[in-house]
Formats: sequence, C-alpha cells, structure tokens
Amino acid sequence: MTHKLNILIAGAGLGGLAAAVALSIDGHHVTVLEAASEFGEIGAGIQVTPNVTRILHRWDLAESLGRYGCTPETVTQLRWDDGTQLTRFSINRDGRMEREYGYKYYHIHRKDLHRMLLETAQRRGAIVKVNCGVVHYTTSSEGLPQAVVTQDGFRHSADLIIAADGCRSTLGRFVVGSEIKAEPTGDSAYRALLTRQQVQDAELEIPELASGSVVWLGPGSHVVGYYVDGGRLYNLVIVVPTGDEVNEESWKLPGKMERLRAHFAGWDPRLRRLLSKIDKSLLWNLYDRGGLSQWVHPVGNLVLIGDAAHPMLPYVAQGAASAVEDAAALAECLKLVSEKCSLREALTMYARLRIPRTSAMRTAGQKNRVYFHLPDGPEQQQRDADLQKYDETGETPNQLNNSKVLAAMYGYDIVKDVRREYEANQAI
Repeated sequence: MTHKLNILIAGAGLGGLAAAVALSIDGHHVTVLEAASEFGEIGAGIQVTPNVTRILHRWDLAESLGRYGCTPETVTQLRWDDGTQLTRFSINRDGRMEREYGYKYYHIHRKDLHRMLLETAQRRGAIVKVNCGVVHYTTSSEGLPQAVVTQDGFRHSADLIIAADGCRSTLGRFVVGSEIKAEPTGDSAYRALLTRQQVQDAELEIPELASGSVVWLGPGSHVVGYYVDGGRLYNLVIVVPTGDEVNEESWKLPGKMERLRAHFAGWDPRLRRLLSKIDKSLLWNLYDRGGLSQWVHPVGNLVLIGDAAHPMLPYVAQGAASAVEDAAALAECLKLVSEKCSLREALTMYARLRIPRTSAMRTAGQKNRVYFHLPDGPEQQQRDADLQKYDETGETPNQLNNSKVLAAMYGYDIVKDVRREYEANQAI
C-alpha cells in the first residue's frame, strides 16, 4: 500500500497539474500553489504522442482526450521555396501508432489539456490555490518542518514539495544552489490560431492541411501547422531568427505581423497566403537552459519536475510530454515508499530514471533544429533527396519517422521503467 504523504506542488501548469492528478489518484494529500490569479488561454497546440496518451489513459482521460483532441493521419514535410513535397508519412493512418506503440497520437489545444488535468485533479481531491506564488524555501530545522513561503507571506509545510514552477523556477535555485542562467538560442516562435473556415478557403490550395500536420522546412526557419480544439481551430508555430528588436525572454510578446510576412517573402506562395490570414500572434523568444544534473535538494524533500528540471525547446514535441512523464514517474516511485524504501531513496530513483530520458529528448530536439533549418546548399539538397527516396529505400534522415527513434520515444512506458529499476536495485 502506498505511504500517504502531504504534498505541495509549486505551479499549476501542465507538469504541476499532471503531478496533482497522479498523486491524488494514489491517495496523497495534494495542494497546488499557483502564482497567477486565474487560468487563461495562453498557449496553443500541443502534440500528445503515444508515450503520453498511454499515461492519460491510465488516468481515465481517454474520453476527454478523444473529445478535445484531433488524430492526424499523416505528417507532410514541404520544401520552403516552392512547396515541393519532400516526404509524407503515416501517424494514425492505417492505425500505425496504435499498432506499433499501443496508443494514438493527438493534437490538442493547451487550454483543453490544462482543463482536463485541472478538473481531474480537483475531482480526485487536490486543492488548487491561485495568487499563491512561491518565493522562498526552507529546510527543516529546530523542530520546524521544511516549507515554502508564498507571496502573501504565509508558510506552507509538507512531507514533499514539488517544484513545477517552470523554466524560470524559483525553487530550482534552492536545489542546485545557484541561479540557473538562460542563453538566447537565436530563434523566436510566433504562435497563432486560425479558424477552420479560414484554413478551408479554396484559394489557399493546400490540400495537405486536411490530413494532418504540415511542416515547411527552410533556411533558419520552419513552420508547423495542425488542427486543434476538436478540429475547430488551426494551430501555427512559426520559428524564425530572433530580430534585433527582441531582447527579452518571454513567451507572450505581441508578434509583429509585418516582420513575419516580410521574413517569408520568398517562401512557398501558398504558405504566404496562409500567413496573410493571421491578424495577431504571440511571440515566444526562445531561451535555453541546460538540463540540470541535480533534481533533488541535497537534504530536503524538494524535487524538480517539468521545465524546472529540463526546459525543452519546441523542435521535437516532447516538452509537455516529458513533464507528464515526470509526474507519472514520480507517482510510481512514491508507491515504493515503505519500510524497505525511504522517501529520499524514491526521489533519488526518480531523478536517476528521468535525467537520462529527458536529456535524450533535449538532444533529439537539438538535432531536429539543425535538420529543419539547414541553409541552402549541398547538405540541404542531400537531406531533401534522402527524404524523397524514403519510399524506395525505407531509410530517412527524419527522426520523426525513424522506427528506432520512435520506439524509444513513443513506445516508452514509465511504469515498466520504474518497476524494472526497483527490481534491479533490489537484486543488488
């Protein structure tokens, strides 16, 4: 039987709420402290890959996922200047994802996934408090238990404190002992939503949009589009070099439409027509923080999850996925707490399992950035030729259609991984 804990979670983003769901299901007493005064609709599309679908099904969210999500049939990758098809490969078409990895692949609006997790966590008994941003952490001393202090000055103690407070984590510096520096990547991402009616305009002449995800690959930039919100909205992520006028780290700067359109002046005319329909956008200036090698406080029961531990850039669609995996892994490790396994040992096991996995996802993202953004020249020409020969050769430079890469990424089962790790340690 799981040892029941009093748990505080700092942050009610996707990672924090996923942890609240997993831990509440297991009967822990969970309180989530969120800095914002309300939950808005910031963010757009998220790709829910089979490794995450597997977890959401275990949390009885299959019906909600099917209601709010879209199941793309294919991914089409196009050349930047003339829209030539480089490759098209199956995702859910002919049941590929279910057949090979056990579960479907979804596209979903962030607000819908957030609402699903929030409602499930609260229904399971978790308490979610807004206007409660965490500003400080203290370890246990002189008879007082470990605690966090929130912006209102109150002290909140718990057996376990989970830092799910994002890439600019307040609690992260208490774990690693210093500020966590961010470095600009040189990329920024415009994010926009169009209506289904706008995208179905016959003048666009982009039939590929109807069947799934479409990606334009170009020098230093790429564009990804797919349906969300049950097919009612079309999500666009447009990655471009950061301009001189953007010098701050943010994910909600107002995007300048004239700059966006000017950047794509020489691109596929169909893409330019699609981008002309965007009247407003948010700009995410992409900064990177290296994945941390220490996720557990040296002496306190304070642990990191999600972007607080391993910030992800949007090149391989595993940022939200990794946060959900973290939550499921932590919950599974805590099931082991007993006379034979202390809380500290369970937290150590969690970090030992998750650090290599998330590091691999970060590396995959960095490879995709290079693959997407090759400049015009011999390397780009070879990439395009290799992609176009896939049907003949069965080999591809595209990680997202590489069977070996996908088996490790999408076929991963965190529950089995935790159990395997525990049994291996018991055998020593």
